Amino acid sequence: MTTKFKNIFHTLIVFFLVVILLDSRVLSNFVWTMPELFGDFNATIDWLECHSLGFNLITLETINCGTGKNIGQFNYGYAFLSLPYNDFLAIFYRTYLPWILIFIFIYLTLKIINPKNKIEILLIYLALLNPSTMLLIERMQLDCLFYIVIIFTVYNRYYFINWFLGIYFALIKIYPIAILLNIFIENKHRTFKKTCFIFLFLAIIFFTYLFINRDFYLFMLNNMLPGKAGYHFLYSLNALPKIFKYVFSIKYQVLLLIFYSLFIYTTIKFYKKINSNNHKLNKEIYTTDSKLFIISGYFNLFLFILVSSYAYKEVFLILLIPFILKIKNKYQDKIFDILIYIFIIRYCYLFLYSFLNVHDGITFIEGQRIFSNKFLLAIFFKALLDFALMSIVSAILYMKTKIYILDKLKN
Repeated sequence: MTTKFKNIFHTLIVFFLVVILLDSRVLSNFVWTMPELFGDFNATIDWLECHSLGFNLITLETINCGTGKNIGQFNYGYAFLSLPYNDFLAIFYRTYLPWILIFIFIYLTLKIINPKNKIEILLIYLALLNPSTMLLIERMQLDCLFYIVIIFTVYNRYYFINWFLGIYFALIKIYPIAILLNIFIENKHRTFKKTCFIFLFLAIIFFTYLFINRDFYLFMLNNMLPGKAGYHFLYSLNALPKIFKYVFSIKYQVLLLIFYSLFIYTTIKFYKKINSNNHKLNKEIYTTDSKLFIISGYFNLFLFILVSSYAYKEVFLILLIPFILKIKNKYQDKIFDILIYIFIIRYCYLFLYSFLNVHDGITFIEGQRIFSNKFLLAIFFKALLDFALMSIVSAILYMKTKIYILDKLKN
């Protein structure tokens, strides 16, 4: 069986398993399922519907567009409301688009990783079927689309399309601005001066749109704070400070300083270890696997360090795997061997972690949330795995960025 048909075969199997899980009660043992499938995605379609009917979504008041239900507060960038909406598109958006995105998501993941042995097949099944990824699919968050767009921009050679997508999605959610990093690595022969000129030109377009629509964005910035994960399903460097604050009642700001400093220290230590073999990475700057690593790496770094992200945003970690596997297989590098095993251990552990997350129960004493010891241990080990993984990834990302800059300056 050729590689192409193997990937299609695995795509169909994973898609079939996802459909079964979404239609069964098994999934609710591992993720907090919503009353309606693709609930978050349908909420965004509700916004488009209300906007098409002439309702003002830039408000803190409860909105009822005559659909029989109240609409949640609009918390995307104003550019999202430029998407077209009519009765025909409403059916397509709600009935077909989520399933199309799921299939494309699975197929592209198989394509970029292209598993060649049993370990790699196990890794990709764990990556696609673990509770964090299933949480993303069950709710159909916009991150599924961002994931697909990252892969598209890495392979697409009509660069202006990539630039448009980067700007447009950054005007909806700020962190997709990392897609525009592809400008620096998409064309090996483009001069650094020309690259900077393109980036400056796109920045002018971006900020011009913000200026024209500043009233909408300022209102949202001041009144509609983005949702943050609490102790449950947390993917963030803030997880360890939160746990230590709860257990030892230490001031949260002090813990943030300690753990952010510790993260920088461990990243530097890993960097020094990787730097001794940087000749391997020197040859891997402009490959598609390398581009995926850089863009998704900065996605993850933003989401892990700067905000308390929900676990479904871990999906961008999958885009790191092709480059890690390539270096591991091509150069027999121990650091990248360790990374693959961390991925596998982490994905396996997510099943236990998520089960305890859902079944721990919710207890309040005098209005204060009380967590069980087993729950605290579960999220502590999850946070440690995230800390170790992102320290190594950050070290590699820094190394690759440094190599790129030196290469451009040399030329």
